Amino acid sequence: GGGGGGGGGGGGGFGSEGRRDAGGGQARAKSNTATLETKVLENTIVKLGCLLAIGFGEAGTEIIGENMGDESVVIDAMIPGRRVQAIYGYCQIQDFTVILGFLQQRAMLFVNQVAKIVHSIVDEHLGAANKNIGEAFLLVWRLDIDSGSRLREKLADLSVMSFVQVVMAVSRDRRLAHFAAHPALLAHSKDFHVRLSFGLHLGWSIEGAIGSEFKIDASYLSLHVNAAQSLEALARHYRVSILMSQMLASACTREFACCFRTIDRVKLAGMKDPTRLLTLDLDVSSIFPRHQLRTAPGLESLGESFAQRPRNRVDRQRERRRREEQKREKLRDHHHVWETFLQDRMIRRMRAPYTLGFFQEFENAYLNYESGEWSVAAAALRRTATMLKDGSLI
Repeated sequence: GGGGGGGGGGGGGFGSEGRRDAGGGQARAKSNTATLETKVLENTIVKLGCLLAIGFGEAGTEIIGENMGDESVVIDAMIPGRRVQAIYGYCQIQDFTVILGFLQQRAMLFVNQVAKIVHSIVDEHLGAANKNIGEAFLLVWRLDIDSGSRLREKLADLSVMSFVQVVMAVSRDRRLAHFAAHPALLAHSKDFHVRLSFGLHLGWSIEGAIGSEFKIDASYLSLHVNAAQSLEALARHYRVSILMSQMLASACTREFACCFRTIDRVKLAGMKDPTRLLTLDLDVSSIFPRHQLRTAPGLESLGESFAQRPRNRVDRQRERRRREEQKREKLRDHHHVWETFLQDRMIRRMRAPYTLGFFQEFENAYLNYESGEWSVAAAALRRTATMLKDGSLI
């Protein structure tokens, strides 16, 4: 009997131990669930912060800062703007109506691939993407009040150089080449290539929130922003890739500005005084891949073949550190943008058709044109047309 009682007691002890194990397991499960929930919450906050940064951009930092420092739960995006000095770049995809008509839904992939190239290169050159306007992009290099003349020159040089790099990257990007090899686009133009045009200007603007409680955009308001857009439209009119105002060209270093060519003097809409228009000559056709794709994958499979593998947080952090180091390197005194421009092999190839004799002859023509010596200017311009393999390069 006693043994039975002891056995019963032992059985009772075993049962309580099992309950303790079960209780411990439940506690661990609850702890793991709490940890998982904390991780999900942490990831959500990080993603929301990233979305805020992407959605508002550099111009929206004041809006985010004002609301984060407020105890109220109500979001107030309607805060006063502030006046800033900046360089404004406007970039647009040429022949986009044709591209959209042929690519249809896949045009979104095409635009996003161009945007990825433009935004990343501008970021590497200390600029910031501000607005995506369909097939066009507004880029900004903000000049702080305490920016010295050397930093101002450096940012002006970098803004021009970034667009040169975009021209090269777009011309040689394999994904964009796949789109350009679409049979309908090749039927429209047998030598179809993706091309962008650019306008660059420097001036003041009001930075802040534009819109209402239903939708806001953090952007810049000024006739100087509009001037950049007008310059891009004129770039297509003059058949050049990059067109800049005299105000922007004057802010660049003397060594870099020597590479620019003055092509006209006009009064932009809204501006009080006329400005000279300058370009940076680039023969883009000279760097197109020799063996262009002449067949394109089916449109249904195009998106799948271009799908990007998602990167983990470690990869993104490593990439961010690399980019920040590159930016710091560009700001150092020993880094000269104009030296990079003159030494780059691809840029030298694009500049090869434009000889010293051509620049001298064209300058002679322009000076006579500006002073009203029409017949002398016309004769000189005709001579410059014969100095290039294609007169349209002027």
